[in-house]
Amino acid sequence: MTAPWREEWSRHIYNQCIIRVPDRDAVLASLRERGIGCAIYYPVPLHLQECFQTLGHAEGDLPEAERAALETISIPVFSLLTDEEKAHVADTVLELTGGSA
Repeated sequence: MTAPWREEWSRHIYNQCIIRVPDRDAVLASLRERGIGCAIYYPVPLHLQECFQTLGHAEGDLPEAERAALETISIPVFSLLTDEEKAHVADTVLELTGGSA
């Protein structure tokens, strides 16, 4: 996983930590079974959302966006998350993905 990029003079608020994983639905279910909060925030790419239908895009027009919508999940990120909890989440994701996250 790569940390979000930022300018040196700025700071990141880390509102969401979105990762891309193979077999997203299985990873999501396993994380939830283990009590690790996770979510899918972007299940439909923008160009396929109803509010953008007037732009005329169809499925297949933006394959990378469509693939990302099928492979991304959000894992916990908040100020009270301890180092131990962060390590647990990271280790669990790596275990579930065979180290491919």
